[in-house]
This record gives sequence, C-alpha cells and structure tokens, in this order.
Amino acid sequence: MARNHHDCYSLKRRRQTIGTADGVKRALRLVWQAAPQEILTLVPLNLFYGAGPVLLLLVGKVVIDEVTRLAGGGSQGLWEQVAASRLPWAMGAFVALIFVLDAVESLRALAIDNLRDRTTGEARRRLLIAVAGVEDLSLFESPENLNSLQLADEGAGKLWSLATSMGRVTVGLFAFVPALALTAGIAWWVPLVLFLTALPSVVLHGQVEDRSYEVEKAQAGNVRHMNLIERMVLSEIYAKEVRLFRLQDLLLHRWHSRLQTKLRAQRTARTRGAWTIIGSSVPGALGAFVPYAYVVFGAVGGHYTPGDLALYAGLVFQARRSLQLMVYEGAEVHQAALSVSPVFQVLDFTSQLSSVPGVTVSPGPLGSGIQFSRVRFSYPGGDRPALDGIDLKVKPGEIVVLVGENGAGKTTLTKLLCRLYDPDAGDITWDGRNLRSLDIHELRERIAVVVQDYSRFPVTARENIGFGDLSQLDDDGALLGVAREVGLEKTIEELPHGLDTPLGTMLEGGTDLSGGQWQRFAIARALLRQPKAELVVLDEPTAAIDPQSEHKVFEVLRTMAQGKMALVVSHRLSLARASDRIVVLDGGRIVEEGTHDELMAMRGLYHTMFTRQASSYV
Repeated sequence: MARNHHDCYSLKRRRQTIGTADGVKRALRLVWQAAPQEILTLVPLNLFYGAGPVLLLLVGKVVIDEVTRLAGGGSQGLWEQVAASRLPWAMGAFVALIFVLDAVESLRALAIDNLRDRTTGEARRRLLIAVAGVEDLSLFESPENLNSLQLADEGAGKLWSLATSMGRVTVGLFAFVPALALTAGIAWWVPLVLFLTALPSVVLHGQVEDRSYEVEKAQAGNVRHMNLIERMVLSEIYAKEVRLFRLQDLLLHRWHSRLQTKLRAQRTARTRGAWTIIGSSVPGALGAFVPYAYVVFGAVGGHYTPGDLALYAGLVFQARRSLQLMVYEGAEVHQAALSVSPVFQVLDFTSQLSSVPGVTVSPGPLGSGIQFSRVRFSYPGGDRPALDGIDLKVKPGEIVVLVGENGAGKTTLTKLLCRLYDPDAGDITWDGRNLRSLDIHELRERIAVVVQDYSRFPVTARENIGFGDLSQLDDDGALLGVAREVGLEKTIEELPHGLDTPLGTMLEGGTDLSGGQWQRFAIARALLRQPKAELVVLDEPTAAIDPQSEHKVFEVLRTMAQGKMALVVSHRLSLARASDRIVVLDGGRIVEEGTHDELMAMRGLYHTMFTRQASSYV
C-alpha cells in the first residue's frame, strides 16, 4: 500500500509537466507582474531599434543619389548646389539617426538590466514561498524532486532571458517587416524567396534546442552532485574533517570527473547542433544571393541608380539578418521556455499533507492523549517500510522513551507525530481526533521539539532561541530564563554582544560554538515553546552534551515534560531508566514495551542493548 501511495504521487507530478507554450505564457505573465515599467519602456525602444537600420538605408540612398547627381553637374557653384539639394538634410538625418540609435541602445541596456534584476528577484521570491509552503519533507528526500529544485533554481536565473529574447525577436520583426516590404520594390518574388529559404533554419533551430535541453535535464543530477561536492569543499561545516582525513584530492577529483562528464555531453550536443544549423544555412544563403544578383545586374543594365543598388542590396541583407535574428532568438525563446518550465513545476508543487484550517486542537488538558493505530509508512522510493503496523499510546503526563538500533524507525515515528509526513496506512489521533483533521499549523504550535539533526541557524543568539516562539523574540527575560535553565547563561554572558551576537563563522563578527552549546540552543528553543505545548518530542536531545552535564539537562527535559505528553528518542539508555515507559523498536516494529525493570526481566533486545552499553562504562 505504501508503494502505491508514493507511486500515485509520482504519477501526479509527471502529469504536471509544463508544456513549452504554457511555460512561455506563464513566464511572460510573471515577467510582466515583476517589471511592467521595464516592459512598457522596452516595447517602443525595440520598435525604433529594429526599424532604425532600414531608416539608415533609406537615408543612405538619398545621400548616394544626391552625391551622384551633384558630381555630374560640374564644380561651378558646387556649394550653392549642395545647399539647395537634399544632401545637407540627408546627412543631418543620418547623423541624428546614429545618435538616436546609440541612445536607444543604451536605454535598452538599462531597461534590460532592471528587467533582469526584478524578474530574477521575483522568480526566486516565488520559489522560496513555494518551497517554504510545502509542509512535508517529501520535496527534500527524493532525488527526482531535488533534481527539479536544481533545474528550477537555474531556471529562475534564466527567466529574464526569455523576456529579453522575446524582445530581440520583436527587434528582428520590426526590422524584418519593413525590409521585406521594401524588397517587394525589387520584384514581387523577392520577399517570398527570402522567407521560404529561411524556413529550414527555423525548424532545425527548434530541434537543436530541444536536444540541448534534454542534455541539460539529463545532467541535473550530475550538477546537483557537483554542487554538493562544492559545498563540502567550501563550507565550514565539513572543513575540519575534509582536512583531517585529507579528502581534498578525492573530492576535487570527483568534482572534476563530473564536470568532464557534463562538458562532454554538452559538447557533443552543441557540435551536432552547430553542424545541423550550418547545413540549414545553405538554402538561406542561396535565397539571399538570388535577389542580390538580380539587383546588381539591374544596376549594370541601368534599371537602378547607385542609390537604388545600395538600398536594395542593403535591404536584402537587412531582411536576411533580421530573419536570422528572429530565428536565433526564437530558438533562444524556445530554450528559455524549456529551462523555466521546472520553475513552474516547483511553483505548482503541492504538499502531500492535507490540513483543515480552523479545526483547532483542544485548548484544555488532554484526555486520551495520542494514539497510533496500525500505522505503516515508507519513504518515497523506499524498498521497505520504515514503520510497519505501529500501535502505540502516549498518555498525558507520561514520558515514553523510544530505543532501538539505528534504522529501527524511532526518528520516523517522531516525524509522523509532528506531521512532517502522513502515514501510508493506519491512523494517528490527538485526543481522539485524527491528525489529518486538525489545522497543521496549530497542531505544531502545541508541540515542543528538539530534532536529532538540530539546526545551527546563522543568526543571532536571540534568534537561535526566539525562533522557538516568535512572539517572545524581543522578551529578554524569557530568552535569558530558558538559557539559564539549559546551562547557556554563562555562554551568553561571554558573547561580545550578548543575545545580539551573531552565531556561526559564516556571519561577519560571528562567534562559533561547540556541538554541546549548539544543542543547548536547540533545547532552549523547545523550552521557550513549552508553556503552550501539549507534546514534547526530544530526538537524541543530549547526543552532543558531555556526560557530566547530561543529568542536569535531562532534569530540565523532565521538567519540560511534566504534565505533558513526552516522547524521547535516545541511544543513551541511562535516560530510559528515568522514563515512565520504554518502547523498543526493531525493523520498523514495536518488539518490546514496559518499564526498565520489566524489560530487563524479559532478557530480550532491551536487556542485550542495556547490558552491552553498561559494560562499556565498567
């Protein structure tokens, strides 16, 4: 059943694939919403920038014809003839057009830079909102989903290029239409020849871009691995062990090997694409040559003036150049549309968790507590259940300790209890009501938790505690009070700026802490929420704390759990002795349950684990 649940989820995601046309439509809508002023500025600038070269050709024809006429009229009274001709006006118009085109190019560059910044910022903002809004962890625990995130992150940076490529297509269009229309003055068939001979290039460009994106998509996992290796090399988190175990050469070799794999795939696709496009250019070149030769021989025969020759020759090549621009940029639009599709796939990503807003958790004391009934769960892509047929009850005021070997399912059970996942089968009830029927945000407000892989937030000491209850973030008394209870009072006093000292070496002026100190901050976060919590979940809460301090910290944890439901995961079985009940898991199942004395008398798995651990202290 678990596999079916996740298979259905994968199928649902595959159906959400964004088509190219839909991707372009949604991308342009996002660009418009992010930078309407820049778009409105670019439209007239692109119009003039596209039509400008054709205007220069027309002005150039006048200049050439006037110069030819004046040169055949003799030198007497030349300046008077020049002054009376259209030459000065044409020359002035030529200079003015060049100046205006230069100014337009600068204004276009300014608008495009602003468009890039606004669009990229808006795309990343929406991605952050979408990812933050996924309440479960499935987005982060599936290679397929992580590849989508990798592609979406890259796509967000390319979104603006879709708009600018569309802009350059319009530049080409504004240049092509008047140039093509004027080439009809040569002969009616010239525009048709220019257009038809360019069509093969249009079609083949699209196919080349499709193949290029398939390579990019296929390399997403490879690029993600490269990014992970870069993080191991560049991050302070791994710096000590990377150097102590001399991992630099190994990591750099793996990164370089993956880079070469990526580059080979890209080079093969690009080389094949380049030769394809070169081959498609042959009909276009012949299509440009035929009308050009027609104009040249027409001028030789006296049918065209030198100005006509310059104009029509220029128009043939301007039409050709602008058509190539539209083809190239059209292919870029296609490529950008493929690249930004993952952005919208992530924006469309929906959480597996259902929530019923407004259905509150009982505000009063809990009656029946929490009940697991035949709960079964598998991680996405997992080949076996992480939990299989769990039946467990936690009563108000009771401290239950979960023990078992690594991989037994202890942490998974706490994830389901905190609704980071929903079970594939069975039910979890809170005071008789299914967790699925409760408002997920209010439910989590009632849970004080210390997770096993607790976060070392690169923020101030105040925030590292205050994140436990944002309403008390500015309450120094409350923050210092919980800090004192978990043994952080002296640590905070020694910080350069007390509660407002940045923690972690990633921040300027930041102070690093020991593993035990960071874990105390994690406990302090949970303790700050304790007054409003009904459930306390502690996953290896003293793993990084020295044995001398462990007893004191556990007394704090017992105080936290007093009058609450408490679920504690611990490998340190000395903590289990002080609990109300011990639950032993093995292979995702509950195999033993009872007090310390009862389980020791059973001489089962708990007895073996406890005896083995106790012998290490003898």
